[in-house]
Amino acid sequence: MELTTKGRYAVMAMADLAGHADEGAIALSVVAERQSLPLAYLEQLFVPLRRAGLVESARGRSGGYRLAKPAADISIAAVMEAVEEDTRFTRCSHNDPRCSAATPCVTHWLWTALSESMGEFLSSVNLADVIAGGRYSSAPLFAAAVRATGKRTYLDYNATAPLRPEAKAAVIRALDVTGNPSSVHAEGRRARSVIESARESVARLVGAKPSEIVFTSSATEANNWIVAQPWATMLTSGTEHDSVLAPVRAARGEVVMLPLDTHGIVDLKQLDERILARDFAGPSLLALQLANNETGVVQPIAEIAALARSRGLSVHTDAVQAAGRVAIDFAALGVDTLALSAHKLGGPKGVGALVIRDHIDLVPLFRGGGQERRRRAGTENVAGIAGFGAAAEAALRDLKSAAAIQALRDEIEASVKRISPEAVIIGESATRLGNTTALALPGKLAETLVIRLDLAGISVSAGSACSSGKVGASHVLEAMGLSHEIAAGTIRISLGPATTKDDIAAFLAAWTTIAGAPALAA
Repeated sequence: MELTTKGRYAVMAMADLAGHADEGAIALSVVAERQSLPLAYLEQLFVPLRRAGLVESARGRSGGYRLAKPAADISIAAVMEAVEEDTRFTRCSHNDPRCSAATPCVTHWLWTALSESMGEFLSSVNLADVIAGGRYSSAPLFAAAVRATGKRTYLDYNATAPLRPEAKAAVIRALDVTGNPSSVHAEGRRARSVIESARESVARLVGAKPSEIVFTSSATEANNWIVAQPWATMLTSGTEHDSVLAPVRAARGEVVMLPLDTHGIVDLKQLDERILARDFAGPSLLALQLANNETGVVQPIAEIAALARSRGLSVHTDAVQAAGRVAIDFAALGVDTLALSAHKLGGPKGVGALVIRDHIDLVPLFRGGGQERRRRAGTENVAGIAGFGAAAEAALRDLKSAAAIQALRDEIEASVKRISPEAVIIGESATRLGNTTALALPGKLAETLVIRLDLAGISVSAGSACSSGKVGASHVLEAMGLSHEIAAGTIRISLGPATTKDDIAAFLAAWTTIAGAPALAA
């Protein structure tokens, strides 16, 4: 038996009304949009539904429909009957010479019994059973799947880390803070104290002074702010995050791409002899990640910064992935500016920071009020900043677990190589973040691997999450000189403080099944 359109649409629309019964009368246009149903067809269906006493129309300007009785009192069978949906499994009739009550066909009683069972089932299920919390809602089915296969395994911390409980609590507390941080009254001073406390916490995480922390909406804003300065020349690499590469490419100054080795690490000798030995006509910037977001490869930033500053260049580092995963000492790195993002270390999304060495003046990206010591205009995101501060404190505390996280990462890599000897670990012999592995399976597409793993309950990425929706090879891997096959087939697995041995076992079990699938690259 296959339901016709009227039966399916009627049940969907009635279930929508049941699920939103507390909202009163609801316009059919709203139901149509929520359920992706044609409005004109729904208008026709609701005529017999109202005639059957299952819904009632509301008078007044807004109009709309509501259930005429409680959802638990409206069976699916009643909805089907109202719109004349036939749920029989047999079309035998009294005037059909091939099958009638007097001369039934050989399968007549089979289909009749099945029809009766179906009728009893539809009569036993009501609208309350199919909305959230009901026997046949999506939530119980999902819960059953989770119980059967285990919880989902999140291995995509480099895209975003789960919100830490400390950060969530700090955000909630800050939401109750009434004042504007720029106001001088008690409420304003309380809001200001929340920000300054968070500023101290973020400064401690990266070994900076609180006065050097400027809060932004994101690391993307921080990177764009630096690149937007009036540089005559900008030096960067092809493995940088798009929030650096895109504004660099759009800038008017000269752009110099730094030489990289096969691991994506800047060649210090070539940098010193070929790049920095030249004359720079005006203010120049060298912008380089501390750790790569896709491969986890760590750059020798302190050495690079020393070389660059000895030649009069300013140095900026995007430390988004490194913060909270390796110890950072802003002063010891020798850079002028450093970008951070809260959500990468368990803080809320939509807040970041630019660390600016004291006595360095930047042209503001945003102009307006005098917030952030007149460096970044706009009323501060007090709740987001509070969450950032709490996450920074927790991340600093959890640095002691970095070795345990790396042991789990190493277990993944060793097991993957045992299961799939042809697998390639990107940057395997380089210094990398202990939580990150980028691996490729020759002949397999990264997008397909990600989808198959997702269906198995495992969350990983193909390249940067900031490039989601883009199908193609990773620009990071291509800049490292890797083949297109490897660049298009690499997935990123990134762990965090909450990752367990069970998570690793779940990934490896899924990988064992998926890696051998013959149609994986299709």
